[in-house]
Formats: sequence, structure tokens, C-alpha cells
Amino acid sequence: MQRIDVDLGKQSYPVFVGSGIFDQFNEILRTYYQGDQIAVITNEKIFALHGQTLMAQLPDDVQVITVFVPDGEKAKSFAQLQEVYTRLLEAHFERGSLIIAFGGGVVGDLAGFVAATYLRGVAFAQVPTTLLAQVDSSIGGKTGINHPLGKNLIGAFKQPLFVFSDARFLQTLDDAEIRCGLGEIIKYGFVLNKTLFEYLEKNLDKALHKDDPTLRHLIFNSALEKAKVVMQDEKEAGLRMVLNFGHTFGHALEAEYHFNELKHGEAVILGMKCALNYARLIDLLNIDEFKRGMQLLNRVPIPFDGSALNIEALVKRMALDKKVKQGKVRLILIKHIGEYAFHRVDNTHLLKQAFEILKDK
Repeated sequence: MQRIDVDLGKQSYPVFVGSGIFDQFNEILRTYYQGDQIAVITNEKIFALHGQTLMAQLPDDVQVITVFVPDGEKAKSFAQLQEVYTRLLEAHFERGSLIIAFGGGVVGDLAGFVAATYLRGVAFAQVPTTLLAQVDSSIGGKTGINHPLGKNLIGAFKQPLFVFSDARFLQTLDDAEIRCGLGEIIKYGFVLNKTLFEYLEKNLDKALHKDDPTLRHLIFNSALEKAKVVMQDEKEAGLRMVLNFGHTFGHALEAEYHFNELKHGEAVILGMKCALNYARLIDLLNIDEFKRGMQLLNRVPIPFDGSALNIEALVKRMALDKKVKQGKVRLILIKHIGEYAFHRVDNTHLLKQAFEILKDK
């Protein structure tokens, strides 16, 4: 088992990474939580696959409830939030309780926001079961729910007590979930770590086929990149925005498709194609690196038909992005593979042109 320490002063916490390590979970849990009330927030699909593994590791002398939420982005709604609060209140959960997020990024986002707000804040632990959550969303404390006008517009920062990532869970994921996680991993390669990008060029097919050593390598190195950024910029005041590469375009796509036709990681992959195209259009990224980046992204099969894309609507949705400042969309781009750049959009026509790449067959 490998360990990454996210140093945030009083809110510091460890990230544990390995494969087949869940028999050590009880020891880790008892090290960081000595209370007597645990709420596991999960969905029925994940719990059917892995619930027994988790429950067997929870202490016998604590009150445990399981709160099921819907699968997918529809879980991140005001209505679902109220239902979770109600379950906790009816079970008389107090301020000394612990919420465990047991699932993917959606479960983590919702459970973390519940932990940040229930009784003005209770303890929280992340046990991510998807590749995307293990490499990205479980680390850094971002939590939240969606609004009909956009993704993650209602939220809070809530750091967990610990993150426990067992790659063994990933063997039950479908191909779409693996693709979603790889989208976030590729992002780290583009903006922060050229060596990781080169590893992906050589090993992407192994990752797509869930090769365990390859996934463990990618999880640890991606989590390390995420932790380094979070330690420098916990609240996304500057540097942490680099982790939004592809996300401004991607979030617009997700919102336009009502958060259900496109998975988040798939939207990020499409968004990175748009970001590369935008960087090429403004002569920030040379054509050879543009082609190299597109070549890697195109190796991840996304079931998406962009021929009828409503580009005008997508550009309007980008104006609602959280990173908009003084009415200007701000993008994270790359000038070289492994080297990011911040950019303020002065000409929305270029955004429209950037989306055109998704119409190409």
C-alpha cells in the first residue's frame, strides 16, 4: 500500500493507494475516526458489488446506516440532498458522526456536500470505487450539487479525514467508467506531467483493458499530481484552475445534454479536444503537438455524434462557468504537452470554432 500525504495544515490527510488492500481498511478507519455513528452514502449498484467488503470492515460497536442515492448526475440535486438530510436526522446522527462516500465522483460530491453542511459540518471519508474518483474527485475537498443552469454551481470545500483507493474495485467497472477515469488522467499529462503523457501513449490500451499494474501506476501518479496542486492552492485561487483543462468546454456539453447522455469523463475528453483546437487556433500550440494530443484522445472511444451540435447554446452555457471573471470566460490551455497556460477569451467566435472539431467524423 502506498501513501500520499496532502499537507493542508490542520486539514491535512492521507491518500492510501493499492490493490487488494481492503483488509486494512478497519485499521485505517479506527486510526482516523473514534466515534460511534457512521453513514455510508452509496448507490445500489456499487453496494451490490462491493457493499459486503466495506461492511465487513466497519466496527461492530458503532451505529451504521446505509443511504442509497440514484446512479449518475441526477443524484446531485436539491431533492436528493434533502432526502439524505432526512435520513440522517431520522437516525439521530449527531455532530460526532462520520459520513463515508462509497462510490464514484457523483457519490463523493454529494456525500461531501452533505458532510460540509449537515449540522454545520461532520467528518467525512472518501472510499472511491471508480477510476475517475480515485485519480481526481476524491482528492482536494471539492463537493457540491448541480443546478438546472449548470454543473457544480452549488458547493463547498470539505476535506476528508482520509482517502482509501483500492484498485481491485475497478475490475467490475464497465468500459465507459474506465474511459471516464482515463480522461482525467490524460488531463494531468497534458497540463502537468509530460512523462505521464508519454506513459499513456505506450500503455493506454493496457489501461483500457483494466490491467491492474498499469492502473495502479496511473492512480498513484495521478493522485500525486492532484495532491501537489491542492497543497499549493486548496481553494482554487489560481494554480488549481489548471485541473480544469477541458472542463469548461466539457461542462457546457454535459449541461447541454442534461447530465445524462454524456458521462463527466467522456465530456472532459471531448472538452480537451476543443481546448487543443482553441490553442491551435490562437497559435499557442504548434500543429505537431496538437496532432499528438488529438491522436491520444482519439484512442479513447467515445460514443458521441457531434453532427447536430448546437454550438450557439454551448457557448452561452460557457458564460455560466464558475471561472468566468468580469464577464470573460477563462480557459486553461496548453502551449506544450506538459505545460499549461491561462487564457481570457475576448472573442467568443473562437469558442464556436473550437467546438467545430467535435463535428468532424
